[in-house]
Amino acid sequence: KDYAIYFLTLVLGVAIFYMFNSIDSQQAMLEVSESTRSIIKLMISLLGYVSVFVAVVLGLLIVYANNFLINRRKKEFGIYMTLGMGKRQISKIILIETISVKCIYILFLIKPISDALYGLIIGIFASQFMSILVAKMFEADMSKFQFVFSKDACIKTCIYFAVMYVAVMFFNTFTVSRY
Repeated sequence: KDYAIYFLTLVLGVAIFYMFNSIDSQQAMLEVSESTRSIIKLMISLLGYVSVFVAVVLGLLIVYANNFLINRRKKEFGIYMTLGMGKRQISKIILIETISVKCIYILFLIKPISDALYGLIIGIFASQFMSILVAKMFEADMSKFQFVFSKDACIKTCIYFAVMYVAVMFFNTFTVSRY
């Protein structure tokens, strides 16, 4: 049950990150005036910077959630160290457990996709609603509106979250070495 909150956080984080980065893909469908188009371009560039901020906040949230899970096991790690296990071995155990929990999560929930992919799917659909909201804000013509998948936003999301997972593994090793 501790991991359920962690996975839910990751799913929502991926969805929000994809939504922020996919706004520009729908902008091409909207028919707006030239001044409104320049405002939308400015908003899209600002959202690029906001998405970096969101990535940092999500990275810190993931590190915090991992530290919470590790702190709950502090006594267990102390026993391992008392029995002669090194910090490196404990870090390997945490890494193997994290990978195992992900695999079990994927297998036993009968949904053969991970939390990041759930987040992408939710983000793809939610970005369509966000595009409609932006179009309504700028009173754009919605006649050419269609469902759009942003490959660039998907790639950017995958890269950012891969970097976050590597950072989390690094911080897990650092956290265990402090105990």
